[in-house]
Amino acid sequence: MTIQTFARFATRGLALAATAALLSGCLTMKSYVDPALPTVGKADLVAPATPRPVQVAFEFRTKGAVNASATSQIKPRIIAVASESGVFSAVTANASDSADAGLLTVVIDNVPITDNAAAKGFGTGLTFGAVGSMVTDGYVATAKYQRNGTTTEATAKHALHTTIGNKAGPEGLAPVTMQQGAETVMDQLMWNLIKQLADKKALD
Repeated sequence: MTIQTFARFATRGLALAATAALLSGCLTMKSYVDPALPTVGKADLVAPATPRPVQVAFEFRTKGAVNASATSQIKPRIIAVASESGVFSAVTANASDSADAGLLTVVIDNVPITDNAAAKGFGTGLTFGAVGSMVTDGYVATAKYQRNGTTTEATAKHALHTTIGNKAGPEGLAPVTMQQGAETVMDQLMWNLIKQLADKKALD
């Protein structure tokens, strides 16, 4: 998946600020994954004694509105994390035939944090990067796990900062590409949601 597809769909601020690159023809853009959300992996999860199958339903939103293009692009990563987690016996995007299967509904909403991201990108482009800027994309992820008439919920928040032109990034954070940053944010949100559900014993 290219930067032009994934990062553009997953980051509203970056899409707006990218007008700077169009204006100048070539501007440096670097992304920084916010460190506030804990990094979670399979080793941090305690799998249930008897893992059960799950159907994963996913929706990506931009400022609360359904973003169908982003949903289709990002959904495979959400499914992949659920499969890699090891807390489910099988993961599918379709309804399961198993009577003991659960339904995991995940929604990630790209919410505005940086005001006037387009104007900042436009200004940076006009100065050809001499005056840089930074935009921040915020994300609110929610999950609902339903099985046997019981519903358990989880929530996680994340952010991705991106500098354009001659602008220093957040102190102490290593720069990554736009695509790497967007993918990391999506993955970390999903891992954190699953961990919360596992910690609540919802998957047992």
